[in-house]
Amino acid sequence: MRLLTIAEIRARLQDRRLELVAIATGLHYNTVLYIKTGNAKSANLSTVEKLSAYLLKDCECNNNDK
Repeated sequence: MRLLTIAEIRARLQDRRLELVAIATGLHYNTVLYIKTGNAKSANLSTVEKLSAYLLKDCECNNNDK
């Protein structure tokens, strides 16, 4: 599985409803918010994996719909 960088995750979260991202990934809302805003001091591998899987899956679905 491809992992996104923190910068890529932040960019892809800009137009997302964070409540929905948190529910879909099983992450706490504040975790997603802190990553989006750059306030997270770090992100563990599990968090990056979950966000990458969610954001890449969503992107692939959108590409198939076009």
